[in-house]
Amino acid sequence: MKTNKKELTIFILCAFAVPFLMMPLLHHCLQNGQDTSIYANAQMFYPAAGVMLAFLVARRKEMPLRFFVLHLVVTSGMLLMGLLSAAMPQAEWMGIANLVIVIASVLGWILLLTERKDKRERYGLRLHGRFGTALAICVYFLVVKTGMVFLGVALQGGSAWTEYLAYWKSYTPWVMALVLIPNFFLSFLPFFGEEYGWRYYLTPALQSRFGARRGALAVSVLWGLWHLPLNLFFYSPETSLQSIATQLVACVTLGVFFSFAYEKCGKNIWIPVLLHYLNNNMILVWTGSADISNQVIGWGDVVTTVVLYGVVFLPFLAAKCFRKENEPA
Repeated sequence: MKTNKKELTIFILCAFAVPFLMMPLLHHCLQNGQDTSIYANAQMFYPAAGVMLAFLVARRKEMPLRFFVLHLVVTSGMLLMGLLSAAMPQAEWMGIANLVIVIASVLGWILLLTERKDKRERYGLRLHGRFGTALAICVYFLVVKTGMVFLGVALQGGSAWTEYLAYWKSYTPWVMALVLIPNFFLSFLPFFGEEYGWRYYLTPALQSRFGARRGALAVSVLWGLWHLPLNLFFYSPETSLQSIATQLVACVTLGVFFSFAYEKCGKNIWIPVLLHYLNNNMILVWTGSADISNQVIGWGDVVTTVVLYGVVFLPFLAAKCFRKENEPA
Protein backbone atom coordinates (compact mmCIF):
# COMPACT_ATOMS: atom_id res chain seq x y z
CA MET A 1 0.00 0.00 0.00
CA LYS A 2 1.70 3.16 -1.25
CA THR A 3 0.80 6.70 -0.30
CA ASN A 4 1.73 10.16 -1.51
CA LYS A 5 2.22 13.59 0.04
CA LYS A 6 -1.33 14.73 -0.71
CA GLU A 7 -2.87 11.71 0.98
CA LEU A 8 -0.47 11.96 3.92
CA THR A 9 -1.33 15.64 4.36
CA ILE A 10 -5.05 14.89 4.46
CA PHE A 11 -4.44 12.15 7.01
CA ILE A 12 -2.34 14.42 9.25
CA LEU A 13 -4.90 17.23 9.10
CA CYS A 14 -7.73 14.90 10.12
CA ALA A 15 -5.88 12.74 12.63
CA PHE A 16 -3.81 15.45 14.34
CA ALA A 17 -5.17 18.91 13.54
CA VAL A 18 -8.76 18.19 14.54
CA PRO A 19 -8.05 16.95 18.10
CA PHE A 20 -5.60 19.79 18.72
CA LEU A 21 -8.17 22.32 17.51
CA MET A 22 -10.50 20.89 20.14
CA MET A 23 -8.15 21.93 22.95
CA PRO A 24 -9.83 25.32 23.65
CA LEU A 25 -13.18 23.56 24.05
CA LEU A 26 -11.63 20.91 26.27
CA HIS A 27 -10.13 23.66 28.42
CA HIS A 28 -13.48 25.46 28.56
CA CYS A 29 -15.29 22.28 29.65
CA LEU A 30 -12.65 21.48 32.26
CA GLN A 31 -12.78 24.98 33.73
CA ASN A 32 -16.56 24.73 34.02
CA GLY A 33 -16.55 21.28 35.55
CA GLN A 34 -18.08 19.65 32.48
CA ASP A 35 -17.48 16.04 31.45
CA THR A 36 -14.94 15.77 28.59
CA SER A 37 -15.31 12.02 27.97
CA ILE A 38 -17.06 12.62 24.66
CA TYR A 39 -13.90 14.22 23.26
CA ALA A 40 -11.80 11.19 24.14
CA ASN A 41 -14.26 8.88 22.39
CA ALA A 42 -14.54 11.12 19.33
CA GLN A 43 -10.76 11.46 19.00
CA MET A 44 -10.37 7.72 18.50
CA PHE A 45 -12.29 7.93 15.21
CA TYR A 46 -10.12 10.59 13.56
CA PRO A 47 -7.10 8.52 12.36
CA ALA A 48 -9.14 6.05 10.30
CA ALA A 49 -11.32 8.90 9.05
CA GLY A 50 -8.14 10.60 7.83
CA VAL A 51 -7.13 7.47 5.91
CA MET A 52 -10.55 7.12 4.34
CA LEU A 53 -10.77 10.79 3.37
CA ALA A 54 -7.30 10.56 1.81
CA PHE A 55 -8.36 7.52 -0.23
CA LEU A 56 -11.60 9.17 -1.33
CA VAL A 57 -9.86 12.37 -2.43
CA ALA A 58 -7.29 10.29 -4.32
CA ARG A 59 -10.17 8.37 -5.94
CA ARG A 60 -8.65 5.01 -5.20
CA LYS A 61 -10.21 2.08 -6.96
CA GLU A 62 -12.39 -0.70 -5.57
CA MET A 63 -12.87 0.81 -2.11
CA PRO A 64 -15.25 -0.69 0.48
CA LEU A 65 -17.25 2.49 0.10
CA ARG A 66 -20.21 1.61 2.32
CA PHE A 67 -17.99 0.89 5.33
CA PHE A 68 -15.87 3.99 4.70
CA VAL A 69 -18.96 6.20 4.48
CA LEU A 70 -20.34 4.69 7.70
CA HIS A 71 -17.14 5.45 9.57
CA LEU A 72 -16.96 9.01 8.21
CA VAL A 73 -20.60 9.69 9.11
CA VAL A 74 -20.12 8.38 12.64
CA THR A 75 -16.89 10.41 12.99
CA SER A 76 -18.74 13.55 11.93
CA GLY A 77 -21.49 12.78 14.43
CA MET A 78 -19.02 12.24 17.26
CA LEU A 79 -17.27 15.50 16.40
CA LEU A 80 -20.59 17.34 16.34
CA MET A 81 -21.61 15.89 19.71
CA GLY A 82 -18.29 17.05 21.17
CA LEU A 83 -18.95 20.57 19.94
CA LEU A 84 -22.52 20.57 21.22
CA SER A 85 -21.50 19.22 24.62
CA ALA A 86 -19.63 22.45 25.32
CA ALA A 87 -22.76 24.54 24.62
CA MET A 88 -25.32 22.14 26.10
CA PRO A 89 -23.57 20.25 28.91
CA GLN A 90 -26.86 19.21 30.49
CA ALA A 91 -27.58 16.70 27.72
CA GLU A 92 -26.50 13.06 28.11
CA TRP A 93 -23.95 13.19 25.32
CA MET A 94 -21.93 10.16 26.45
CA GLY A 95 -25.06 8.02 26.58
CA ILE A 96 -25.98 9.13 23.07
CA ALA A 97 -22.42 8.56 21.85
CA ASN A 98 -22.30 5.05 23.31
CA LEU A 99 -25.59 4.19 21.62
CA VAL A 100 -24.27 5.51 18.30
CA ILE A 101 -21.09 3.45 18.67
CA VAL A 102 -23.06 0.25 19.36
CA ILE A 103 -25.41 0.75 16.40
CA ALA A 104 -22.56 1.74 14.09
CA SER A 105 -20.39 -1.19 15.20
CA VAL A 106 -23.15 -3.72 14.47
CA LEU A 107 -23.82 -2.08 11.11
CA GLY A 108 -20.09 -1.99 10.45
CA TRP A 109 -19.78 -5.77 10.87
CA ILE A 110 -22.72 -6.28 8.51
CA LEU A 111 -21.18 -4.02 5.86
CA LEU A 112 -17.77 -5.66 6.20
CA LEU A 113 -19.03 -9.23 6.09
CA THR A 114 -21.20 -8.54 3.06
CA GLU A 115 -18.40 -6.77 1.19
CA ARG A 116 -16.43 -8.53 -1.52
CA LYS A 117 -13.33 -10.31 -0.20
CA ASP A 118 -11.03 -8.67 -2.74
CA LYS A 119 -12.08 -5.21 -1.56
CA ARG A 120 -11.47 -6.13 2.07
CA GLU A 121 -8.13 -7.62 1.13
CA ARG A 122 -7.08 -4.60 -0.93
CA TYR A 123 -7.75 -2.21 1.96
CA GLY A 124 -6.43 -4.31 4.83
CA LEU A 125 -9.83 -5.25 6.26
CA ARG A 126 -9.87 -9.00 5.78
CA LEU A 127 -9.38 -11.36 8.72
CA HIS A 128 -6.40 -13.61 7.90
CA GLY A 129 -5.30 -16.90 9.43
CA ARG A 130 -2.47 -17.48 11.92
CA PHE A 131 -5.03 -17.75 14.70
CA GLY A 132 -2.65 -19.71 16.93
CA THR A 133 -0.09 -16.93 16.73
CA ALA A 134 -2.77 -14.32 17.36
CA LEU A 135 -4.03 -16.23 20.41
CA ALA A 136 -0.51 -16.52 21.84
CA ILE A 137 0.08 -12.80 21.37
CA CYS A 138 -3.21 -11.88 23.06
CA VAL A 139 -2.58 -14.27 25.97
CA TYR A 140 0.91 -12.83 26.46
CA PHE A 141 -0.52 -9.33 26.47
CA LEU A 142 -3.21 -10.15 29.02
CA VAL A 143 -0.82 -12.02 31.30
CA VAL A 144 1.87 -9.32 31.40
CA LYS A 145 -0.60 -6.45 31.76
CA THR A 146 -2.44 -8.24 34.57
CA GLY A 147 0.92 -8.97 36.19
CA MET A 148 1.76 -5.25 36.05
CA VAL A 149 -1.47 -4.39 37.85
CA PHE A 150 -0.88 -6.96 40.59
CA LEU A 151 2.70 -5.80 41.03
CA GLY A 152 1.60 -2.18 41.26
CA VAL A 153 -0.91 -3.02 43.99
CA ALA A 154 1.63 -5.16 45.84
CA LEU A 155 4.05 -2.22 45.94
CA GLN A 156 1.40 -0.12 47.70
CA GLY A 157 1.56 -2.24 50.82
CA GLY A 158 -0.42 -4.62 52.96
CA SER A 159 -3.91 -3.11 53.19
CA ALA A 160 -4.11 -2.35 49.45
CA TRP A 161 -2.93 -5.87 48.63
CA THR A 162 -5.45 -7.47 50.99
CA GLU A 163 -8.32 -5.43 49.55
CA TYR A 164 -7.27 -6.25 46.01
CA LEU A 165 -7.13 -9.99 46.67
CA ALA A 166 -10.60 -9.74 48.19
CA TYR A 167 -11.78 -8.00 45.02
CA TRP A 168 -10.54 -10.93 42.92
CA LYS A 169 -12.37 -13.36 45.19
CA SER A 170 -15.64 -11.63 44.32
CA TYR A 171 -17.71 -12.16 41.18
CA THR A 172 -17.02 -8.69 39.80
CA PRO A 173 -13.78 -9.20 37.79
CA TRP A 174 -14.95 -12.51 36.35
CA VAL A 175 -18.32 -11.14 35.25
CA MET A 176 -16.60 -8.11 33.75
CA ALA A 177 -14.23 -10.39 31.84
CA LEU A 178 -17.15 -12.29 30.33
CA VAL A 179 -18.94 -9.06 29.39
CA LEU A 180 -15.89 -7.86 27.47
CA ILE A 181 -16.26 -10.66 24.90
CA PRO A 182 -19.60 -9.59 23.34
CA ASN A 183 -18.80 -5.95 24.07
CA PHE A 184 -15.89 -6.05 21.59
CA PHE A 185 -18.28 -6.76 18.73
CA LEU A 186 -20.61 -4.00 19.93
CA SER A 187 -17.90 -1.34 20.29
CA PHE A 188 -15.01 -2.18 17.96
CA LEU A 189 -15.33 0.92 15.77
CA PRO A 190 -13.34 3.46 17.87
CA PHE A 191 -10.47 1.00 18.36
CA PHE A 192 -10.48 0.27 14.64
CA GLY A 193 -10.54 4.06 14.22
CA GLU A 194 -7.11 4.34 15.80
CA GLU A 195 -5.41 1.17 14.56
CA TYR A 196 -6.42 1.57 10.92
CA GLY A 197 -4.70 4.94 11.01
CA TRP A 198 -1.61 4.04 13.03
CA ARG A 199 -0.78 0.46 12.08
CA TYR A 200 -2.34 0.01 8.63
CA TYR A 201 -1.61 3.43 7.14
CA LEU A 202 0.96 5.57 8.93
CA THR A 203 3.40 2.84 9.99
CA PRO A 204 4.13 1.52 6.47
CA ALA A 205 4.13 5.09 5.15
CA LEU A 206 6.92 6.09 7.55
CA GLN A 207 8.71 2.75 7.28
CA SER A 208 9.08 3.28 3.55
CA ARG A 209 10.90 6.53 4.33
CA PHE A 210 12.84 5.72 7.50
CA GLY A 211 13.06 1.93 7.60
CA ALA A 212 11.15 -0.73 9.51
CA ARG A 213 12.48 -0.03 13.01
CA ARG A 214 12.70 3.76 12.92
CA GLY A 215 9.38 4.05 11.09
CA ALA A 216 7.57 2.01 13.75
CA LEU A 217 9.22 4.02 16.53
CA ALA A 218 8.33 7.32 14.83
CA VAL A 219 4.66 6.32 14.62
CA SER A 220 4.71 5.27 18.27
CA VAL A 221 6.09 8.66 19.34
CA LEU A 222 3.51 10.48 17.21
CA TRP A 223 0.80 8.28 18.70
CA GLY A 224 1.90 9.30 22.18
CA LEU A 225 1.96 13.02 21.29
CA TRP A 226 -1.46 12.66 19.66
CA HIS A 227 -2.87 12.09 23.17
CA LEU A 228 -1.61 15.49 24.37
CA PRO A 229 -5.06 17.22 24.44
CA LEU A 230 -6.41 14.35 26.55
CA ASN A 231 -3.39 14.33 28.88
CA LEU A 232 -3.86 18.04 29.55
CA PHE A 233 -7.64 18.22 29.86
CA PHE A 234 -8.98 14.73 30.51
CA TYR A 235 -6.64 12.03 31.81
CA SER A 236 -4.64 14.01 34.35
CA PRO A 237 -5.10 17.80 34.33
CA GLU A 238 -3.42 18.24 37.74
CA THR A 239 -0.33 16.20 36.86
CA SER A 240 -0.19 16.74 33.10
CA LEU A 241 3.61 16.53 32.73
CA GLN A 242 3.69 13.12 34.39
CA SER A 243 0.69 12.08 32.29
CA ILE A 244 2.44 13.09 29.05
CA ALA A 245 5.62 11.26 30.08
CA THR A 246 3.70 8.11 31.00
CA GLN A 247 1.69 8.31 27.79
CA LEU A 248 4.81 8.55 25.65
CA VAL A 249 6.42 5.57 27.36
CA ALA A 250 3.27 3.47 27.06
CA CYS A 251 2.65 4.41 23.42
CA VAL A 252 6.24 3.87 22.29
CA THR A 253 6.43 0.42 23.88
CA LEU A 254 2.87 -0.64 23.04
CA GLY A 255 3.30 0.77 19.54
CA VAL A 256 6.26 -1.54 19.01
CA PHE A 257 4.27 -4.52 20.31
CA PHE A 258 1.15 -3.69 18.28
CA SER A 259 3.25 -3.29 15.12
CA PHE A 260 4.95 -6.61 15.85
CA ALA A 261 1.55 -8.29 16.30
CA TYR A 262 0.29 -6.75 13.06
CA GLU A 263 3.26 -8.06 11.08
CA LYS A 264 3.53 -11.42 12.86
CA CYS A 265 -0.11 -12.19 12.09
CA GLY A 266 0.27 -11.44 8.37
CA LYS A 267 -0.63 -7.74 8.44
CA ASN A 268 -3.92 -8.54 10.12
CA ILE A 269 -5.33 -5.23 11.39
CA TRP A 270 -7.85 -6.98 13.63
CA ILE A 271 -5.14 -8.20 16.01
CA PRO A 272 -3.94 -4.70 17.05
CA VAL A 273 -7.60 -3.61 17.12
CA LEU A 274 -8.31 -6.40 19.63
CA LEU A 275 -5.16 -5.64 21.62
CA HIS A 276 -6.09 -1.95 21.76
CA TYR A 277 -9.58 -2.88 22.93
CA LEU A 278 -8.17 -5.11 25.67
CA ASN A 279 -5.68 -2.44 26.73
CA ASN A 280 -8.45 0.13 27.19
CA ASN A 281 -11.23 -2.07 28.55
CA MET A 282 -9.49 -4.56 30.82
CA ILE A 283 -9.44 -1.74 33.37
CA LEU A 284 -13.02 -2.86 34.09
CA VAL A 285 -11.66 -6.26 35.10
CA TRP A 286 -8.59 -5.00 36.93
CA THR A 287 -10.33 -2.27 38.94
CA GLY A 288 -14.09 -2.65 38.49
CA SER A 289 -14.31 0.90 37.16
CA ALA A 290 -14.08 2.50 33.71
CA ASP A 291 -13.22 5.98 34.98
CA ILE A 292 -9.83 7.10 33.60
CA SER A 293 -10.28 10.86 34.00
CA ASN A 294 -8.67 13.22 36.53
CA GLN A 295 -5.95 10.78 37.56
CA VAL A 296 -3.11 11.92 39.81
CA ILE A 297 0.17 10.53 38.46
CA GLY A 298 3.46 10.80 40.34
CA TRP A 299 6.98 10.67 38.95
CA GLY A 300 7.36 7.34 40.69
CA ASP A 301 4.52 6.04 38.51
CA VAL A 302 6.41 7.27 35.44
CA VAL A 303 9.55 5.39 36.50
CA THR A 304 7.52 2.23 37.15
CA THR A 305 5.93 2.50 33.70
CA VAL A 306 9.34 2.93 32.06
CA VAL A 307 10.71 -0.18 33.77
CA LEU A 308 7.70 -2.47 33.36
CA TYR A 309 6.67 -1.52 29.83
CA GLY A 310 10.30 -1.41 28.74
CA VAL A 311 10.94 -4.93 30.01
CA VAL A 312 7.83 -6.64 28.60
CA PHE A 313 7.24 -4.81 25.31
CA LEU A 314 10.38 -3.06 24.06
CA PRO A 315 12.36 -6.30 23.38
CA PHE A 316 9.98 -6.97 20.48
CA LEU A 317 11.87 -4.24 18.63
CA ALA A 318 14.50 -6.93 17.98
CA ALA A 319 11.96 -9.08 16.10
CA LYS A 320 12.64 -10.09 12.52
CA CYS A 321 10.08 -7.64 11.12
CA PHE A 322 12.15 -4.75 12.52
CA ARG A 323 15.63 -6.01 11.58
CA LYS A 324 18.09 -4.16 9.35
CA GLU A 325 17.39 -6.22 6.26
CA ASN A 326 14.03 -4.48 6.21
CA GLU A 327 15.68 -1.03 6.26
CA PRO A 328 15.76 1.00 3.03
CA ALA A 329 19.01 1.05 1.09
